[in-house]
Amino acid sequence: MATKAVLGRVPRLAYGDRFLSDFLPESVLSEGRLVPLRTPEGAPALADVPGALRRSLEESSTPDLAPSMAEWLASTYHGGEVSVIIDDYARPCAHQRLLLPGLLDWLQAHGVKREKINLIIAAATHRDPKPQEWPYMLGDKLWPAWQDRTFFHHDREDLERLGTMPDGTPIELNARAARSQAIISLCDLDYHYFAGVSGGPKHIVPGIAGRAITTADHLQMFGELGFAPHVDMGILDGNPVYEYKRAAVRTILDALKARGTFVYAVVCVLNPAYQVVALEGGDIFAVHRKLRHALDKVYAASIPELADIAIVTARHLGINVYQAGKAINAAARAVKPGGTVVCVAPCPDGFGNEEFRNLMKIAAPVLQEAEAEIARGADPGKVGAAAIDRALRAVQDLVMADFKIGKQKPVDMLAQYRRTGWGHLWLLCDGLTDEERKLLPFRYVGKRGEDPQRRLQEWVREQETHGKPTYLIVDDPTYWIQLKGA
Repeated sequence: MATKAVLGRVPRLAYGDRFLSDFLPESVLSEGRLVPLRTPEGAPALADVPGALRRSLEESSTPDLAPSMAEWLASTYHGGEVSVIIDDYARPCAHQRLLLPGLLDWLQAHGVKREKINLIIAAATHRDPKPQEWPYMLGDKLWPAWQDRTFFHHDREDLERLGTMPDGTPIELNARAARSQAIISLCDLDYHYFAGVSGGPKHIVPGIAGRAITTADHLQMFGELGFAPHVDMGILDGNPVYEYKRAAVRTILDALKARGTFVYAVVCVLNPAYQVVALEGGDIFAVHRKLRHALDKVYAASIPELADIAIVTARHLGINVYQAGKAINAAARAVKPGGTVVCVAPCPDGFGNEEFRNLMKIAAPVLQEAEAEIARGADPGKVGAAAIDRALRAVQDLVMADFKIGKQKPVDMLAQYRRTGWGHLWLLCDGLTDEERKLLPFRYVGKRGEDPQRRLQEWVREQETHGKPTYLIVDDPTYWIQLKGA
């Protein structure tokens, strides 16, 4: 393992378009109170990415399950539409900005006319993009040059039914994709806080699926209070969300195959520097599983002990609280029971999801009442824990009764609050109004508008007056952090 944080070298933390550094006093380092984040040894970046892309299209890594794209075009293609599924603005999109131009050139060189190519953005239930988000998704080379062939998926419009789940849920797919002669999923892999690993089948459900199957898929995450067993980052086998998704996508693939539609996946893994370390093509399930091991090589981090305090940057997820919650989820597993998580996220878009905001309006009064009781002298541990459970129960009951995408976020956030304990979730941000701040279960680092690095320095200095806590610094919110012996 490579140790990320060692004596005298603390990672900088991204905060919007700047970095925060020098926020830990020297005594933390000299006294050995910086818990090392042992990042993987990694995998070498591919020296010839264009060549690897060509091979992924011309040589299937799962020939027993799917021929290569080149073989299928040569033997079966008769001039129909080819739909390429890509990510939306809520993901980094680095892989598609890099690979999509070459993929489109390759398709046209192999007989697919430009007017027969559809770029379908796997938006699931997300809002329509803002103007600046189109070039972010496609890159300056393709946008606006391919604007006329780019289609943003809407999960309640232009759908085609392809089957029914055993529970009666209709399985609907983006009709433009369903009408195509071939579908290519161009995706990368990341750990996901409830689906286990993104990409692969997740590109289909919820990516280009209808609202009903997406809702049913997401509902699988909930247990008695909080998430169900095995619903967690990095977990596929036994994860009810993945198992349900797998059944739905299998039904879709079988229905498409019966009508002659070929589905092919081009799957890659990028390292934290956004360099491609693995790239293969083939069956969407098999390649997803196969390259999971490459993902572990670059993003499965470990720590020798749980920390008292974890400070994590949300990086690209820091656009709003909804997305930044993924960073909190990643860091919360790395602190001791009753430990503290500080999330560094500017949140210029505020909450980022109205369902999330509305449900926090239900939880907030419960937490505020406990806050007032504690201020009057009540035991923070006992009263706070009870309040968190009541808030979580109230929110989860509403979520289960009328689920909509985004409603899972307050359940996850309150579950992390339950894990850390009363008063132990902190947020360093500038984008939330005073009213929005009151709805969230955070303490806030410093005053909005003041220098964020100084605010973090002063916050740490305050913690140092109460003892000698240990710290973990997480400079990438997509790490899957696991406790392993020294």
